[in-house]
Amino acid sequence: MTLSRRFVLGAPVALLAARPACAATKHRSYAATHGTAPFATEHLLPGDTLDLTTVDRANPAARVIALTIDDGPDPNDLRILELLRQRNAKATFFCISGKLSAHRDVASHVAASGNEVGCHTHDHPMMTDIPPAAQLRNLETAMEEFGNIGVRPTWFRPPYGDFDETVVREAHDCGMQTVLWTIDSQDWKGLSAGAIHQRVMERLRPGAVILMHSTKPESVRALPTIVDEGMRQGFRFVTMTEWRKAMQACAVPLTLSSAANHSAIHGTRPLPR
Repeated sequence: MTLSRRFVLGAPVALLAARPACAATKHRSYAATHGTAPFATEHLLPGDTLDLTTVDRANPAARVIALTIDDGPDPNDLRILELLRQRNAKATFFCISGKLSAHRDVASHVAASGNEVGCHTHDHPMMTDIPPAAQLRNLETAMEEFGNIGVRPTWFRPPYGDFDETVVREAHDCGMQTVLWTIDSQDWKGLSAGAIHQRVMERLRPGAVILMHSTKPESVRALPTIVDEGMRQGFRFVTMTEWRKAMQACAVPLTLSSAANHSAIHGTRPLPR
């Protein structure tokens, strides 16, 4: 059995033992079970109208990297903002609204800096383990608290990469597009800065979405060399909104015949954006 990121991240073994057998075999999203998402709309950008299979990543305009920083706001976010400013790079910071009261100034500074604040729920639950009504309350609470500091996130990052159609729809109803990642830095494993750098650079491709955490000091130490080396390779580090615009600009229109074949193969209709 493939374990979800929740268990990899260190949930107590007793928790597994206490779960009913049906819960232990519950279907999880691709990112939750594999640790990362492929460059495909249903896994990376679920519910979006942009068909990532039509993106020409050989197009020079596709050489953008969405840098995403999770689990803030955190004092380390200010260090990250400064190193990004020095390099004319941008990122999206997926913040937990329950931490805003302790670090309101940090989140406000991120929003005012030209970078982007995304929503990472109110208290970082495994979303599909709680009832739909509780999921919606969590997101609505988060949006209210972000609103209190003048921020309206348009991007949602589900904790542990765990989501289903209900979670995606609820995020959409709150005005947010769900996004996962194509590169997991695995900084949550306690890797060294060198190991984080190597892991990210080995997987860097046009259109990549990198997952890092500002709560991990080694990730903060690795980030300058990741950005510097990526820029030397001709990549631009951008926000999620800038990333989507670039992917959309590099999408190749489907012909009528190829569109019919594509619909027959994929057979899914995305949620309205």
